[in-house]
Amino acid sequence: MRSRLNHTYTGYSVGCAAVWAALLATGRGVLDAKNWDILRLSAAGWWTGWLSATIARIGYPPPQKLTEAGQRRLEKVSVVLVLLGFVNFLRLLITGRRRAGGTADGSS
Repeated sequence: MRSRLNHTYTGYSVGCAAVWAALLATGRGVLDAKNWDILRLSAAGWWTGWLSATIARIGYPPPQKLTEAGQRRLEKVSVVLVLLGFVNFLRLLITGRRRAGGTADGSS
């Protein structure tokens, strides 16, 4: 199964679902109510964009192949954006922690 999902849109989608499940599970256990809502809305926004892109893939022809230089540039930019996303998630986890003795909805 692994070889069938490598470098496919299905594999990408499964990987995204797994990462979002891990982010939401971590956030649910750590964040207060306000920041949990921010994380949930972020996930919903991301999945809305994914759905939109999936619909567009059906209606439009595939893009032309990237040049070698374009592929390297895309890889570098992608790594930077992923790292920025994780830094932002970690910042949310650090600043949005529940207070000791508080309840899940953020009240004391």
